[in-house]
Amino acid sequence: MPRSKLEKYLSILENLVPAPQRLEKLSYITSIECRALNQCLDFLMSHKLVEARSSKKNKDTYAITERGLAVFKTLQAQKYFHRLRKILPTIEEAYEVAPLLSTRTGGSPEDEI
Repeated sequence: MPRSKLEKYLSILENLVPAPQRLEKLSYITSIECRALNQCLDFLMSHKLVEARSSKKNKDTYAITERGLAVFKTLQAQKYFHRLRKILPTIEEAYEVAPLLSTRTGGSPEDEI
């Protein structure tokens, strides 16, 4: 299943957090072909989340900006809370079932400790 644009943007930002990357390496580590990656980078640069840096020695390298880092952290937190929201009903159900199980076995969970 193809990744959404948001997933691609997150992958790019995530891989730029540790250090700036050249286009070819970024394409390799994100598994996004260069043409599509250029389009994603153009979008991210237009929103000032990523910047292109040039040097005499290297071709253009791409780096995450402070704004990009803030957006990345926010989206990662949202992703974490979304996963947590899926897990919480299971945990609540376990709390409801635990007392029932302890009455069947003839003791309370605290007695076993």
